[in-house]
Amino acid sequence: MEAPAELTGRAPAKAREKAPADRPRAPVRVVTAPPIRSVSADSAASKAAKPARPTELSKPSRSAQQDEPDKPAQPTQPDEPDKPARTAELSKPTQQAKPAAPPCDDDRPGLRAPHRGTDPPPPRLRAPADLRALVGRRDARDALAAVAAWSRELGAPFSASSGAALVSWAAESRRLRSPDEAPRPGDLLVFDQAQSDDASDLVAIVVDRDDRGVTELIYLAGGVVRRGLVDASRPAIHRDASGATVNTYLRHGRRWPGKGMHYLAGELLGHVIRMR
Repeated sequence: MEAPAELTGRAPAKAREKAPADRPRAPVRVVTAPPIRSVSADSAASKAAKPARPTELSKPSRSAQQDEPDKPAQPTQPDEPDKPARTAELSKPTQQAKPAAPPCDDDRPGLRAPHRGTDPPPPRLRAPADLRALVGRRDARDALAAVAAWSRELGAPFSASSGAALVSWAAESRRLRSPDEAPRPGDLLVFDQAQSDDASDLVAIVVDRDDRGVTELIYLAGGVVRRGLVDASRPAIHRDASGATVNTYLRHGRRWPGKGMHYLAGELLGHVIRMR
């Protein structure tokens, strides 16, 4: 028995036959599927047999490290005696060392070392002008003792333990002169507060007197024989109009500022002692 058309959804045969033949049909949509890749058995086997990366093969597992009984011991450090040699090798400079200087000839005289006691003996003093040869020499004696030795060698000895005692002796022997009187070669000059705050603390010996009226003197200060100039008639002038020295800066004490604030030789000159 044939089911009704309402249930089957089909049009009756007669209706299908009556359908016009020129009725337009709906366009058919063609859908293409992607091609299916076929995997062969050979390619699968080659992929399975592909070796692992070197890091995975070279890196042993933790369990293998624990189970490995014959693991070789780590190399020991070199012995202690080889360590200094290695340190010296590492500490070598990268730059090439400079070549050593050629040795000097044996017959060439060497330079004299300064202040090593190699100075020639002092010259013999026959006149006050010979004192100039002593300038710059080191002398460890007391300043007054050095002047006394020079004066004695020049033929005018005196004995005094201090500058004040020398002034007292000159006054008793009538040798004391005022600072304004022109000194002569070989006379003694006594200065006040030149190296301390005391009077008559420095004694010098006269060498000569020039045409300007400036007196040349030699004295010992700081262990070195020195040369100075003094002119009592122009005590506060250091240099004249031509630039020549008139009065030397004679104060050489360690205190600062000094008592009286005078520094030139003409300002510090106290007495002239006539020795001849």
